[in-house]
Amino acid sequence: MGQWMVRMGESMLKSKPVRKHFTRILRDTLIAQCEIRGAKVDIRVEGGLMFVSGEAESEIVDALKHTFGVNAVDPFTEVEPTPEAVAFAALESNPNPTGTFAVRCKRHGKRGEWNSQTFAGATGAAVIGNVDLGVDLSNPDWAIRVALFPDKARLLGERFMGPGGLPSGVQGLIIAHLDSEEDVLCAWLMMHRGCRIQPLKGNGEQLKAWDPSLVSDEYAEKFVTGPGRDRNPSPWGVVAHHLPDAPTFVDEDDTVRTPMVNLEPLFGWSEQEIADLRNKVFA
Repeated sequence: MGQWMVRMGESMLKSKPVRKHFTRILRDTLIAQCEIRGAKVDIRVEGGLMFVSGEAESEIVDALKHTFGVNAVDPFTEVEPTPEAVAFAALESNPNPTGTFAVRCKRHGKRGEWNSQTFAGATGAAVIGNVDLGVDLSNPDWAIRVALFPDKARLLGERFMGPGGLPSGVQGLIIAHLDSEEDVLCAWLMMHRGCRIQPLKGNGEQLKAWDPSLVSDEYAEKFVTGPGRDRNPSPWGVVAHHLPDAPTFVDEDDTVRTPMVNLEPLFGWSEQEIADLRNKVFA
């Protein structure tokens, strides 16, 4: 069974009630992303970190890489919180290390017997007691990464990155023109900022991997959209690469005229920057 420690990044900078709302949306979205890919996950949140576990590892990793609000992801193995246990587990995962190594430890939660530096030093000494390696704290051939908690240690594997940004839907609904590849990239940039899209032209097929609400009406009905948690929100903007004929108003009656925001997020980007974004979105 795979286990991953997920850092939620930007969501953790918000106030406590907003952070709680964003975390709940991110959790529900990640569960749906895994379901769509045929995987089931267990998720718990502890102290600003999200811990994910499940059997279908490749499917869960793909979901993590396509869920907005997920920042850095560390696969981990849980071990006893002692330097000897961590050193043993590290050498099990890499039984024939060569060159140089370093132990990088970060403590989480209340301080106990160890702090980050003393635990890293003791773990390094336990490693050297079993193998002949040099120490290079700046640029080691092998970095042993440890997350130390009061009652357990987690030996971290190779980190990969999620898309970052804000969880899907927390910034409301926008209309998307999806006539061209550049339009799709513009829509993706707004999704990255927490917007849910409603395709006006095109079907958003290339964006379905990034938001389960685009996959089917069934999934769309599961999610609320916007700070007000509306299940039937009005769009507040329209996005595309060029918007010469975009609508001006969302609503109009005797008392209300709500301006429609026109969003062209690729404006001013260089060709290389657009190419780099294309590789990220369509890889």
